[in-house]
Amino acid sequence: MQIFVNPKYDFVKWRFVAMIVSLLIILAGAAIYFTRGINLGIDFKGGANIVLKFAANPPIGELRSTLPAAVIQQYGAAKDNSVLIRLPQQRQEGDYAGAVVTDLHKKMNPQAAGKHDLNYLGTDSLAGLLQQADPDKRGTNAAALQHYRSVAERIIARRSELGVFTSMQQVVSVQGVTPATATVLNERAFLGRFNLLNQETVGPQVGKELQQKAFWAIVLSSLAMAIYIAFRFEGGLIFGAASLVSIIHDVLIAMTFVLVMRLEFSLNVVAALLTLVGYSINDTVVMYDRVRENKRKTKQPMTLAEHINKGINDTLSRTILTAGTVLVVLVSLILFGGEVIRGFSWVLFIGLLSGTYSTLFIVPAVVVAWDNWKNKNRRQPAVATSPARTDVRDDVTNRKRKAS
Repeated sequence: MQIFVNPKYDFVKWRFVAMIVSLLIILAGAAIYFTRGINLGIDFKGGANIVLKFAANPPIGELRSTLPAAVIQQYGAAKDNSVLIRLPQQRQEGDYAGAVVTDLHKKMNPQAAGKHDLNYLGTDSLAGLLQQADPDKRGTNAAALQHYRSVAERIIARRSELGVFTSMQQVVSVQGVTPATATVLNERAFLGRFNLLNQETVGPQVGKELQQKAFWAIVLSSLAMAIYIAFRFEGGLIFGAASLVSIIHDVLIAMTFVLVMRLEFSLNVVAALLTLVGYSINDTVVMYDRVRENKRKTKQPMTLAEHINKGINDTLSRTILTAGTVLVVLVSLILFGGEVIRGFSWVLFIGLLSGTYSTLFIVPAVVVAWDNWKNKNRRQPAVATSPARTDVRDDVTNRKRKAS
């Protein structure tokens, strides 16, 4: 399928404008970085993330009074009654998030001291409660233990489907819950105010190590791509350098967007940047390959700039179609992917646009600038020698005449 039939757009002509636009965007990102900094996630700065789903409207005020140092915000849609709690970095290692959640549960559910919380405790605790009560009179053999464990697993699975139990009827209506078991649950259990959807803790030392590893992962992968290009194509040093500049350009543009949008810089964003490093070079490699083919097929003399322009135009339909199909997927991820992969989706979306743009304008700018510099050095004339002294030459000539 072709969108453009024999296009002859002069992309090289606009290389200076493109470089200026890119430079301005990157400088804006640098200014934001040095003035506001980057919004590091707990993966890199340490701390804890906790996601709680409440049976009713989240008690934001109560949570903030209990956790004054935490950042508390709505998680997902308002109807989900979920909150995200970000806890600051702690100085020592340990299950930071687990300790906070346990403390919240005790303060917000005082009846938990004597009853089983069906919205908080897991399969093992519930199975133990049922095995101890033995409402179905199964005894204490292995089959009885498996029976009650199976019932507990189905109840917890139902809780996972709903997010949180809001009525005891939702519990007792689960398949396998007998009237006797329902009676035990009504007497010995209750529905707490929230269910823990997710918790994660990263210590300060781990955060520093992840920062270093993320940096080197991006740098080394970019260098590896450039070295591959340098050995893969004729005139590889030029193409390798242009590829490296293109990758750096795309990463910096994506990071500028992260800074402007105040997206959380997490491992998901690093994964998106590494994906971008591999994907953004794809169109460039295809264009390089077309330039190599055209050099072999074309009989009339052409400059490298003309070959680059022709290569871009020959692959333009393929570039637009590939980018377009991936953009559709990324838009779907942004709209329906949820909060967890929000940063990942946005970074890939911006990186894809930047990668296509850099293939059309930034790579040609670097290649043509390098080629012009090389040709200029080749055309420089050799240093002229000093002219012979005419007075000495004339004197020798006069002496020869006299001798004859």
